[in-house]
Amino acid sequence: MSRTEVRQCLPEPMRAFLARLEERSTEGGTCTTDMLRQAGASGALGALVPASHGGTAIGYAQFGELNRAVAAVSPSLQSLFTVHGMVCRALARWSSADLRDEYLPLLSRGDTIAAFALTEAEAGNDIRRIRATARSTDSGWVLDGVKKWVTFGQVAHLYLVFASCSRGDVALLVRREDTGVDVRPSPATFGLRGARLAELRLTGCQVPGDRIVGKVGSALSHVAADALTVGRLSVAHGALGLAQCSLTGALERSISRHQFGGPLHQQQLVRGMLADAGVAVDSASLLCRRAARSMDEDSSWAIGHVVMAKLAASRAATAAAAVEAQLFGADGLTENSRVHRHLGDARVMEVIEGSTQLLQHLVADALLARHRADAATKIEEGALDDC
Repeated sequence: MSRTEVRQCLPEPMRAFLARLEERSTEGGTCTTDMLRQAGASGALGALVPASHGGTAIGYAQFGELNRAVAAVSPSLQSLFTVHGMVCRALARWSSADLRDEYLPLLSRGDTIAAFALTEAEAGNDIRRIRATARSTDSGWVLDGVKKWVTFGQVAHLYLVFASCSRGDVALLVRREDTGVDVRPSPATFGLRGARLAELRLTGCQVPGDRIVGKVGSALSHVAADALTVGRLSVAHGALGLAQCSLTGALERSISRHQFGGPLHQQQLVRGMLADAGVAVDSASLLCRRAARSMDEDSSWAIGHVVMAKLAASRAATAAAAVEAQLFGADGLTENSRVHRHLGDARVMEVIEGSTQLLQHLVADALLARHRADAATKIEEGALDDC
């Protein structure tokens, strides 16, 4: 389906939300409290929540289009869809029926905002280096540790926290009001400046035993890994929306800006820059579409398709933003200008939910696995032909 057709498959309240959001495209990529309220009211925050728990339960192709459209206006707001969706996915797939009944309806309506608390000072791409600890007690768990760069952590009501314990690793739901929870704003970053990043300090934080998500020992391998696949699909489409916006800005600048007796687009080197950015953006679009389709079809190669899409789209965003900035010159480097925001936001896209270098490693893994599977199939088919 075309992007327009995919968008038409979104529920009407969600389409209306996107239309209102796009009317605010001149507001500088901000993420206001009103935007959060509208996102919840439209059902957009319940995109990955089953209908049985009040969610809209749209497909991954529609979820991708939602993220792309939101990021074209506010990448910071789109980052909420990423982390909130990751927690919704984790609860829907791995938590107990009681936890699903209690939290998924609240998350779907946006009454409760969720954050994904995995990263630490020494655990970025290498998540197995987490140092936060969970000590088992008669009544549940006691958490100690510090989580860094928690997206929308400043306003979240609920945190999915990953920690190590005597039996491996564990994922626990922590409420903001739990004893021992201290939320502090993180330093401002170059991009996604409206993402309300926070540091989550846990000191003797007591969590009831029934708030465990998944089994002990499977928090990283199953709960986090599965949620990260959804997060990477979300970021891939968000990066695509940003890339398309930057490319449009570059094209418009090449037409309106005149130098050396004509518009910039008449200069051969400028045309080369535009061509390279256009190829990167269109390639990313096709890979994002394939990744979403693979997720919808539950393909055995979906994870590989998702990491490839995220790698391509985040790089396309960086490439397109760089071309846009080059064509705007000093005008594009002024703080808080649209072009300046695009540069910063694009840079962050190559870091969150797996850096470019980690994704290259994962893409190579997927390619090798696919090659070996194809080779084994050919050998098997050859053996059958010999019979």
